Amino acid sequence: MTENLPRGNFGPIPSSLPAVSWFEFLLNEELLEKHLQKENPDPSPVQLIVQFLQQADAHVVKEPLPPIHSGDNGSIEQHEVKVFIKENKKVKALRLLALRVAAHLKWNLNIILTGVPLVMVQTLITELLKITLGCDFNTVEDRLSGDTVTEEALFALHLYHRWCLMSVVKDSFPTRPVKQFAQMQGQFDSMVASANEAVIRYLKERTGLSVEYLQKCLQCGRTLKMPTMHCISIPSEDSDDSLFHWDKAIDIDQNDYQSQILYDLGSFHFYTETYSEALLMFTQCLDTITKVTSPQLSDIDMGRLKGYHTACQTLRSVPTPQEKAKESLYQLAEQARQNDYQGLIDVIIEDNLKQELTSAYRSDLEDELGNKDDKYSEIYMQVSVCNVIRSVMEGKALVSLLADIVEDADQSTVDFLIMVLTKAMAGSSFAQKSNLKCFIWHLMDLSPVGSRFNNMVVSGELRNYFTQEELKEMNQYIKESSSLSYSDIYDDATTMCSSYPNSRDSSVSAGTVEQQLMFMYEPESIHSLTRELILKLGRSPAYVMALNEKWKVPKEMHQIIYNLPPSVEQAFVYLLIGKACHCIDVRIFERARQLLLVADRNVYEISYILSKYVRWYILLADLLQFYTTKSFGMNNTMQDLIKKTKTCITSVRLDQDIQPTMVILEHCAAFLLNIKDWQYLTNMENSGSGHIELCRLLACMCKELPSIKAARIPARALWEAVKNIFTVNPSHKRSMSGRMDSAHVRDSTLAILAKELFIDFLPKLKETMVLSIMVSCLSKFYNIIRDEISCEISSEYLPLWPTTVSNISAMNKPGIEEAVVLLMQHALQVNPAQPSWLRTQADIYFANGQYSSAMKFYMEAGVVASDFFSSAVPKSIYDDQVYKRMIKCCSYLQCHTQVAVLCQFTEEIDYATCFKALQERNCYDAMDTYYSCIWDISILEYLVHLHSKRGEMEKKQAALKALTQLDLNSSNPEDIIQRAVQMRKRKFLRALAKQYL
Repeated sequence: MTENLPRGNFGPIPSSLPAVSWFEFLLNEELLEKHLQKENPDPSPVQLIVQFLQQADAHVVKEPLPPIHSGDNGSIEQHEVKVFIKENKKVKALRLLALRVAAHLKWNLNIILTGVPLVMVQTLITELLKITLGCDFNTVEDRLSGDTVTEEALFALHLYHRWCLMSVVKDSFPTRPVKQFAQMQGQFDSMVASANEAVIRYLKERTGLSVEYLQKCLQCGRTLKMPTMHCISIPSEDSDDSLFHWDKAIDIDQNDYQSQILYDLGSFHFYTETYSEALLMFTQCLDTITKVTSPQLSDIDMGRLKGYHTACQTLRSVPTPQEKAKESLYQLAEQARQNDYQGLIDVIIEDNLKQELTSAYRSDLEDELGNKDDKYSEIYMQVSVCNVIRSVMEGKALVSLLADIVEDADQSTVDFLIMVLTKAMAGSSFAQKSNLKCFIWHLMDLSPVGSRFNNMVVSGELRNYFTQEELKEMNQYIKESSSLSYSDIYDDATTMCSSYPNSRDSSVSAGTVEQQLMFMYEPESIHSLTRELILKLGRSPAYVMALNEKWKVPKEMHQIIYNLPPSVEQAFVYLLIGKACHCIDVRIFERARQLLLVADRNVYEISYILSKYVRWYILLADLLQFYTTKSFGMNNTMQDLIKKTKTCITSVRLDQDIQPTMVILEHCAAFLLNIKDWQYLTNMENSGSGHIELCRLLACMCKELPSIKAARIPARALWEAVKNIFTVNPSHKRSMSGRMDSAHVRDSTLAILAKELFIDFLPKLKETMVLSIMVSCLSKFYNIIRDEISCEISSEYLPLWPTTVSNISAMNKPGIEEAVVLLMQHALQVNPAQPSWLRTQADIYFANGQYSSAMKFYMEAGVVASDFFSSAVPKSIYDDQVYKRMIKCCSYLQCHTQVAVLCQFTEEIDYATCFKALQERNCYDAMDTYYSCIWDISILEYLVHLHSKRGEMEKKQAALKALTQLDLNSSNPEDIIQRAVQMRKRKFLRALAKQYL
């Protein structure tokens, strides 16, 4: 009757109870398979394993063995009472049910280890070993290393050893702190936790055996048989014996299980910091896993595998604790100098890639060898060549140094040059490869017809770094090149690899005027070469202006120049401005200024508008030089620069016909803001420029500070302006030029700048107060859009800003987050020792869950604010909130002793958090070493009690030693107690700083 009733809830059963109880699977063998085939079975497979093994352990019968009689008088000797463990039919059935569930999971240890306690996993795998090896538990350990076993036993052995390594590695990972200790079904109490620790200690002793066995398993070449649910049947009512149908097991392909073993071995080697072995395992795993078409056993996260592989490639040069630290290249170079320069060239070639030696040091080596006798001429030449190639890789080479070497070089010299170039190309970055390829083109220009260098480039290993089109062009160039030497043409031509054209034309070859013009930056020479090209060689001005794509003239001047009549002067002016803009890009400001001044003299009578733009770009060069180096151009002073900047801004305010570009305006406005010219900027209302308006609002605030009351009105105006910038309002769009449409000037909801322009403008600010205001404003917006009280970001001037934002849904949240991150990076580059900014950066990391980085910046803020904790950290930096956040960071990092010590720093000692942290067994800090930093008597007394209860005598003695310090006596005067507290605070904070910084 009852068998036909539907399963489910019959009335108000609590929803937390499973629909099926564990004992029902004993009564109906088919029920387990039906249950596991459901979409979301309740209980889940992992929960079923835990329940079956828990119930099996609970039903084990433990009977004492009978006493031993000895002697004729029948006396009983006193022996230790031994227990006989008897497994009845129910225990066997429950354990076999657990095995059937594991088989359903395809023995996936990633899933099993996640939800099953370690001691239960040990029971599970031991049971599998027993049924596959066919022996009792006491003899299993003796046969774990056997290699003449069946395929199903081989599978169980490989699973056992994989579990050993995976458990050890998993134990090293930090886990989220346990929030509750109530014992519920599926959770384990402190007794199981201690059993897990015992298992881990045992497994750590066996890792060597497991690694050895798995390496043998990789080479055995056998096929494994993975047991399925149908291989295992539970005992029936009529028979106590279980039946195992190994013919129903699944064959596991060799590549399938080898890829999983390689991954687990690699993870273990990575855990032990043997990165070379780990890299080998992960590389082989990547190769093997591609051969697996339908994996039955392997469960590998490809993203994690590739991450491991990349990390090993980066770390393989890091010495392990057992390895001897490698000597630096500087030490090797000094040893070579003392050993008559033997091995110096190898060090220099290696440094071309690593770039550990400074350019000055390498130059001194070259000069030192140059002053010696002819014995060192060859090594001098080799060092000189290596130094030139190092400079090429940095983008600042002088090719003239190799002129004689390339033209008259013997075979050995050319071979050495090719070898150095090949090694440099093999290990260089993309940008360095581009520089080296450009340099090789230069050397081909310098080489005579049929030179060994040219032939080796197109036929040797270097050809692999050029495209087929480039190689075809090289061969054509070699056929057509002339035999003119470099010295006939380039007596004083200074070359820059970055200035050379990316694409080459067959007409631009050695000895041509075009090529001389490429590298010339003297105005007179540029003019004469331009005349020769146009008047003598018949080139058009448009052809000359298009010789090099690096010569980019700003669009506002480009059209004016192209509208001029085609002539030598047109091309000359274009080249001057184009070369000047390129010099500005690479921060050669003096040369750019020289070229622009000549351009201005030439266009003054031709075009007044063009002359105006040229002068503004001279101003831009001056502003960028001051921004970059805090220096002025020749014959320039601060007053001159201020006067030119204000004249430029005035032209915008007066709405003149010729307006400076947005780039120049933003640099002018930022310059006046950075030199604190508040008075001038505050009078720049209705300028029509978004950058000037933003600087005016900032200047109005700076002028009123530090008075918070007086700064509230300008702060409100700045707040509204920034809010409009980050408000998504499709009805009002601003042009990317930053100009405000006159039709919308009075519309208070129109942003003064586009979001992209605003974010690009932030790195141009350098004044500390201005940066602090922007950090504070954007941090407040960041807090409001996140709306998480526990993760609010602190900064200066927070009381100035509103606490809410109307229509917050229209705010561009990703844009605000991007602006905050970029602004903090820039601010800390400007002043890395600003405590308030460091705390703000720490709060940002804390809000994003990056607790290690948050601790780093919290400690850095404290260090710079207190001179490495030699004095008390100001309350504005370390308040109660900071200490609580540091406690949370340490808790997530599982540094529980640090948590306990930090609990003393709060205004009211948090005993609950402290005692809970001290109860944790998995701790990754210095533990009892920190006991000398604890000054609270209650905490020390608790530590003594805790270690006594656990039987940890050494730690108990450390706590007693800290407790009995004379300066902690409660009868001491208050000043002595405070001195003892401050001394311990200083010691602990310095220890944290050394760890996290």
